Amino acid sequence: TPWSPSPWRGGLFDGDHAYERRILQALLIYLTIHSVMLVVKDKRGGPLSVRPTIVCGTLHATGTALGSTLLLGLFPGRRELWGKRILPFSVSYFMADILWYCAPKKDLTMTLHHLVMIGCHYPVGEDLGAYVGGAGDKNWCVWLSMVGYLSEWTTAFLNVRWLLAHTLKKHHLSFSVVSFLLLGTYAYRLVLFPYLLIVEILPKYEQYVRMQQIWTFYIIVLGHLVVLQLSIQWVAVILKVGLRNFLVFVPKKEEDTKGQFNWREAAFSASATGSPLAAAPPTKGATIPSSRKNKPGTD
Repeated sequence: TPWSPSPWRGGLFDGDHAYERRILQALLIYLTIHSVMLVVKDKRGGPLSVRPTIVCGTLHATGTALGSTLLLGLFPGRRELWGKRILPFSVSYFMADILWYCAPKKDLTMTLHHLVMIGCHYPVGEDLGAYVGGAGDKNWCVWLSMVGYLSEWTTAFLNVRWLLAHTLKKHHLSFSVVSFLLLGTYAYRLVLFPYLLIVEILPKYEQYVRMQQIWTFYIIVLGHLVVLQLSIQWVAVILKVGLRNFLVFVPKKEEDTKGQFNWREAAFSASATGSPLAAAPPTKGATIPSSRKNKPGTD
């Protein structure tokens, strides 16, 4: 049938399972770091007490974004490292984040994002999975995976901005610089993903049909649409609050740091205030200002 064989089966049963062992090893490392952060947050306080997941999140975003940038630009001859080292480092993170954030918070949107990322990129780590997933073009499939991960620069800058917003006492140039770079990565996403869909992926439909990989084709299209939709949503939030409010930090007078919240609350409430903290594209584990708690229209 056109729904089989699958690149996921090819990825799982290709080779000696060294790829899967690396994923499990990296998952154990992430869970260990997170466990340490849970202990540290109670002793040190500060931003970590609000969002202990930021350490692993920043490590993952920076590592994958830097890795894709270097392999695409400076070291194109070492692209085998993408499947052997970087993808296990990434797939394991999304698995861990589902365990420590998405499931406890019942965040279906982020769960969908993570499952799509795992589903789209896991097969690329093995030659057979990449071959089938790329409709017979393994190198193109690896390239598509690396280019997609350039968007992780957004998360890296987002986390740095969140840390600045929770440590600065007054505005500093670094906040504007990081915010501007963050905005640039969102603009880059709005160009990149339509380009990948229209120029790179959709024209290969016939190849996927010939390879009996229609389902794989739909999964790849869905994955890029999900990331594009989330990017449009955050850019809309930024435009609603205005660029100045996004680029300039103003300390908040009152803030509840006792718990975490779902990122949708920040998305919907951001447009109602000029505070740059509220104006920031919301991140997992940020705090809810007490003045905005329990207002109509929030989840």
